[in-house]
Amino acid sequence: MEPLPPRLRDLHRRAEQAAGQPIRIRGVRTDRPGFRGRLSAHPGYLLLEYQVAQAGYFWHFPTIEELLARAAEGCREAVIEETGGE
Repeated sequence: MEPLPPRLRDLHRRAEQAAGQPIRIRGVRTDRPGFRGRLSAHPGYLLLEYQVAQAGYFWHFPTIEELLARAAEGCREAVIEETGGE
């Protein structure tokens, strides 16, 4: 994972404090159409995974931000998928 911008680093730190446990963040590559990211609970930590985009594009930052916000609100399981818009 590339370094997070300062705003997301701060949100990450606050979300960990609110959740009371570490939140690990990692990029994943998947063939699942529309998959953007997920939050899942594991023993002792939360795992935030986001779909890796082409290098140099940062469209995944809003996904990370949304999942960190959900974790800070107490959510332990979430999936973000893009709908087809048709």
